[in-house]
Amino acid sequence: MTNNIPFKKHVLVCTNETCKLKGSEEIFLKLKERIKELDLKKIYRPSKVICIGLCGKGPNVLVWPEGTTYCNFSEDRVEDLIQKHLLKDEILEDLLYKPNE
Repeated sequence: MTNNIPFKKHVLVCTNETCKLKGSEEIFLKLKERIKELDLKKIYRPSKVICIGLCGKGPNVLVWPEGTTYCNFSEDRVEDLIQKHLLKDEILEDLLYKPNE
C-alpha cells in the first residue's frame, strides 16, 4: 500500500464554538507560527477543523495519521507538542484523550 499523504503529520485543531471559547484559535495561531519559525512547514501541517466530536473536553487537538487525540489542550503546551510529539514521537500522556473519563 502506498502512502500518499503530503505531510508526515497533520495537526488538527478544533475551532468549534466550545473549543474556541477556551482558546483554540490562539493554540492554532501559535502552532502555525512555531512550525514556520522552526522551518517545519514541509513536514508538519496545522489545520483548523470544525469539530473533533469531543465537545466539553476541549480545546481538542488531533494528530493525524496516527489519530492521537489530546483534550484540555492549552497554548502553553504547543512547544511540548512540537518538541516531544512531532519531533520525537513522544505522547503527551497528561493530555491524552481517555474514552472512559
